[in-house]
Amino acid sequence: MIRLVRAEFLKLRTTQVWFWLLLAAVAIAALLVVAQMASNSVKSGADVAGMFTSSVTAYVPVFVLGVLGVTTEFRYQTITPTVLGTPSRWSLISAKMIAYAIVGALYALVCVAVQLAVAVPWLAAKNINYSLGSDDIPHALIGVFAVVALFGIIGLGAGALLRNQIVAVTVGVLFLLVLQQILVAIPGVKHAYPFLPGGAMSSILATTGSDKSFNGVTLLPIGGGIVVLLLWAFVPAIIGASVTMNRDIT
Repeated sequence: MIRLVRAEFLKLRTTQVWFWLLLAAVAIAALLVVAQMASNSVKSGADVAGMFTSSVTAYVPVFVLGVLGVTTEFRYQTITPTVLGTPSRWSLISAKMIAYAIVGALYALVCVAVQLAVAVPWLAAKNINYSLGSDDIPHALIGVFAVVALFGIIGLGAGALLRNQIVAVTVGVLFLLVLQQILVAIPGVKHAYPFLPGGAMSSILATTGSDKSFNGVTLLPIGGGIVVLLLWAFVPAIIGASVTMNRDIT
């Protein structure tokens, strides 16, 4: 398994897409911190915790990277030598899940580090009292790492199910950024929001002083959000491994 995970990292390093997606994630994370600090909306430790949760926006680039981790192999037929070298599709998808979960955690680490580099001097200049070891900040940071890592696996599952690169990326991003927001605005239907990836993510990242509802819908407890996001991560990946990945590949 270690050999397969290393192979996944090698495949990733041979492309430039990971770098550009990381750059996009870092740029968005930095801009969000600057916007919040410049607007004077951060005044307490609780506000600082909420500010650091904005680095979770890295989930979108990581999701796209996960999708590409599967669909690129089908598009360029590198899946053929991959499967010839590793006939077990379960081992293959497991290695991909481990590798892209680690990549997601690394993306979160870089984004958090950039936000800290921008925010810490600014917070000191404004004399805002906070502690990185309290004020829900550890909860916020751990939640960011967990969410972004799991979205790497969600991307893999979407890619394994759909296989077509353009379709998987387009449908996945539209669902995450647009469709969920539409659903939560529809009476009746909106109560399904806590069980969608966005609702689960909000549940996990909700700090002590933050609102535990969204557009009139009560979010799940943190534990419930974790379970829901784990299901969104592993169920599509397992279905993709058992159905799509077991079809003829050439």
